[in-house]
Amino acid sequence: MNYLTSEEIKKGKEKIKNKYEILQGRRLLALKGKNIDIFFKNIKNLNANVLDISTGSGAFLKAICDLGYKNLYGCDLDDYVSENIKHLIKDFNTLDLSFNQMPWEDNSFDIVTAWEVFEHFENPHNAIREIHRVLKPSGLLLFSVPNIFHIVSRLVFLRRGLFPRWNETNNHISVFPHGIFEKAFLRYFDFISDGYIHAKISLPFLNQIKWLPENK
Repeated sequence: MNYLTSEEIKKGKEKIKNKYEILQGRRLLALKGKNIDIFFKNIKNLNANVLDISTGSGAFLKAICDLGYKNLYGCDLDDYVSENIKHLIKDFNTLDLSFNQMPWEDNSFDIVTAWEVFEHFENPHNAIREIHRVLKPSGLLLFSVPNIFHIVSRLVFLRRGLFPRWNETNNHISVFPHGIFEKAFLRYFDFISDGYIHAKISLPFLNQIKWLPENK
């Protein structure tokens, strides 16, 4: 598969919207792992202004709204938000964060969340810079990226010359080993903490080894 440009993704809006649709039994990316727990653990102010990057269906914002957070904002390449969730979002904007500036003023948000987003951007530096601009000086950026240091990633790279989460079947192009992470993110942010979540691995016998990380 060739990398899909922003315009090509927009042309396939209905297909992507169906992928984000909230259905019984479907585990949406925004609700996998510990995203909700991480947010709730770190954000105690229910009046915090929260911006969710690549909002998708809005499932994550609805989940934290159900916990009492009300000042919710979102943005994505296009509008995929479910109709029954739109009323929960104070302001939603469509934009390409690889190149566009966000419409919000400097220091607008207490929290920005971005769950497995940065690996999709052609120009992640623009997105990082914009997030820093709209965050308050004391604000938090909570985000996740696929972990290229997983043992499976290393083995697959040695054999095939690519990583499982960056291949011909998806739209991931930006990779963040430690040095790139430091150059891209730590120019704008102070590092607080990191962690891992566990998920099923493509090599079944490795699923029994609980200390192996999945996403960082």
